[in-house]
Amino acid sequence: MEIGEDNLYEKILRKANDSDYKWIDQYDFPVLEEEKKKAEFYFCYPKEKIQQMGMQIVEAFLHGFISQNRDMANRKRVRLHYQVGMEALVLQVSKGLKAHGLTPVIIKPGAMREELNEVPSTEGIEEEQIVAWYENAFRKYEEQMRDICGMIGIVEFGQPERAKNTDDCMKLVRGRRMVEDKYVKPGELSFCKVAFPNPAIGDEFEKIFDDVIEMNLEVADEFEVIQQTLIDALDKCQFIRIEGKGNNQTNLEVWMKPILDRKRQTNFMNCGGDLNIPYGEVFTTPRLEGSSGLLHIPDIYLQNTQFHNLKLWFKDGEIVDYSSEYDGKEEKDIVQKKLLSPHTSLPIGEFAIGTNTRAFRICKKYHLESQLPILIYEKMGPHIAIGDPCYRGAEEETVFNLLDGKEIVAKTNERTEKNVPDTQKYVFKHIDITLPYDEVKTMYGYDECGNKIEFLNDGKFVLEDTEKLNDGMKGER
Repeated sequence: MEIGEDNLYEKILRKANDSDYKWIDQYDFPVLEEEKKKAEFYFCYPKEKIQQMGMQIVEAFLHGFISQNRDMANRKRVRLHYQVGMEALVLQVSKGLKAHGLTPVIIKPGAMREELNEVPSTEGIEEEQIVAWYENAFRKYEEQMRDICGMIGIVEFGQPERAKNTDDCMKLVRGRRMVEDKYVKPGELSFCKVAFPNPAIGDEFEKIFDDVIEMNLEVADEFEVIQQTLIDALDKCQFIRIEGKGNNQTNLEVWMKPILDRKRQTNFMNCGGDLNIPYGEVFTTPRLEGSSGLLHIPDIYLQNTQFHNLKLWFKDGEIVDYSSEYDGKEEKDIVQKKLLSPHTSLPIGEFAIGTNTRAFRICKKYHLESQLPILIYEKMGPHIAIGDPCYRGAEEETVFNLLDGKEIVAKTNERTEKNVPDTQKYVFKHIDITLPYDEVKTMYGYDECGNKIEFLNDGKFVLEDTEKLNDGMKGER
């Protein structure tokens, strides 16, 4: 991708202003009136808030090198992707990156009018051929790829569904990921991803936008201290049991990897306001052996699909059965097609606890359960991810939690520890599935002495010194 004056989207961004909106018609694709109005909204929003948000995104990206113990190594390029209409915010992000000596590489922005034929058909094309195409492309631009130090993605939620051939998308994404790690190594990168509502979300758009931007700007320091309390207790547990309440039938045990040196090692990453905005998560790669039971989610939006009564049964960390409902009837094919394909089963790659109860309150206040992206939804309760661990391709990198200085040692599971090619150890998928607080009856574990440690009870944090997390729920309706 070109940079500077050779990049069409950067030229448009430089022209973007709030006095003459002719610049928005210079994109090389149709721009809808709704997107032009959105651009006006962003430019008319309080400038200090937009500047503060832009700075927050840049600082979060830079802090990722610190929290992940990664070296920028004089690499300059940052892939920057946004949605048409966000130019006022993206201008601030671009300026912030350049102020730190970095080079934003503007990727084609997301737009509302994306036609189905923009994604080429892969029917009849074998995976090996797709991989070969990407291999040739990455090899051609290898020098530019080696200069990438990370990426920033600014996404939206609440917009109308866009027609896309998701099967083709998934095949192409999988093929790209199988090649990309060799040229843009995950263990050397930082990133930042953040989401905002689209005006199409409804009449309360401006109120939702205000609440979301305040949430995204919230300083994480105080909550990281509370999350460290969670981690200290989690590290004592052999396993964590989650039980659903009401209509939720979840009954799942997730086993932790043994810690050899508790004074110097930990299983969990303490996630603040970097990498993914907003703050609020502790996560680990669990042990597959012993991780068994049922995960039941009455309603959830995953992979651009609404699932009702999604049930996943696990045995030793692998999905052994599954079901969903459509029009009151069991529908298993949609689980296979949208979640598992091209595999018949997926492992548990991550266990996490989302701690952003403010996100939960916003969700409930505006009834956004079917619209929030997983970036926010995963912060609203305990969750697992099916697929690869978060550390895919970066298992050998040494990472420490900043508050206690302990090394994170739970990066691999029994599948990724095998000495086999990456195409056999990885599934190149990572799908977070969250159990919201109000569907959790209890979540607890036991220490080596048999003492019960309870983390959540009736949807609230109950571990000593973590109760303040519940404050974010106040005022939900």
